[in-house]
Amino acid sequence: MMQFKDDIRIRHRQKHVHWAHFWFIIVGVGILLCALGLGYFYVSLSPMRNDEVRLQRFVKKETNIATVQQISVDHRQKTTYAIIGTTASGQEKIAIVNSKMSHAKTYNRSGGLTDKQLRQLILTNYKPKKIYSANISEYKQTLVWEVSYKGQNNALNYVTLDFKTGKSYRVINGL
Repeated sequence: MMQFKDDIRIRHRQKHVHWAHFWFIIVGVGILLCALGLGYFYVSLSPMRNDEVRLQRFVKKETNIATVQQISVDHRQKTTYAIIGTTASGQEKIAIVNSKMSHAKTYNRSGGLTDKQLRQLILTNYKPKKIYSANISEYKQTLVWEVSYKGQNNALNYVTLDFKTGKSYRVINGL
């Protein structure tokens, strides 16, 4: 019996951190936060997606544009949408749609400056550090390019150019 008592060892359980458990919890919380963030953006952007779907249907029904390539929105005095697309025969067209989606005007894309010509015109005349956007819109019943860019003084600048000729209608420096 004596030998039995000598063999019994009292073990004290040492408390130590299992790093694997710690990392699993951190990864789980990260995944949960990412899922919540993505869900938030999905829900918050759904009105925009719905408007795009309605615009595509309207433009395909009211004009001869068969495939929509780009949609841009302008909130200057009233909301208008510019839809760039191609017809069934492959001709590029632009449709300007009012916010109520009750009327659409179409223009031939080939009647204006190409993207390359517009870029060269902006680089030559305004010497931007960076071009942020160049969208087609309507200004005083005329089709125009609206370009925003970073100027040499690091200020945000904005110019409205005629779609066909590139003549400037408005120039706003230092926004």
